[in-house]
Amino acid sequence: MSSAHELAAAYQSLWKNRQLDVDDMSSLHEAICDDLLDARTHPRARKPLHKKYVLAVERILESELKHDHQLQLISLHTKKLRELIQNEGRNHS
Repeated sequence: MSSAHELAAAYQSLWKNRQLDVDDMSSLHEAICDDLLDARTHPRARKPLHKKYVLAVERILESELKHDHQLQLISLHTKKLRELIQNEGRNHS
């Protein structure tokens, strides 16, 4: 398993033209959440959560990252997606 710093650096390398302040697991989780929620996009132009998840996984798989970093990042995205869906369900109840 990679260190939090290695994984954060791997995630940051996925974004060539985006300045990210990702240096630990907490900031990595926050960056993944922002990406899945399309937080950097105007509200009317945002993509659905599942679409953003698919795009993120594709970006990870098509990257030059080490295989174990890819798997760990996909796992983090999947966990965050589940959390967001669960929270979304609670908000609509």
